[in-house]
Amino acid sequence: MSLLEANSIYGGYGGADILKGASIRIEENEIVVIIGANGAGKSTLMKAVFGLLHVRSGEVLYRGTPITNAKPEGMVRRGIAYVPQEGNVFPSLTVRENLEMGAYAVGGDL
Repeated sequence: MSLLEANSIYGGYGGADILKGASIRIEENEIVVIIGANGAGKSTLMKAVFGLLHVRSGEVLYRGTPITNAKPEGMVRRGIAYVPQEGNVFPSLTVRENLEMGAYAVGGDL
């Protein structure tokens, strides 16, 4: 059983699918890198896995459990975090403090 899997993910923004059958599998203690040109869908895939983007079709599994379209706060409780590369961080906090904020969840269910 893989640690994290995304299988045949379709999703995007508005009516346009950016991801058209994207898949990734991450095993326990494995480091995985996603490489591609700007606009290739790397961040879109990560947002779909983390629950920040609605997956129209396909599935996301964490340790064999379906988590497709789960809420981000539930992901954090599972130990899954999304660290943005963009400027949408807290500028008054240190890098470490920003990372710690990404692992903080309030209320809600898994």
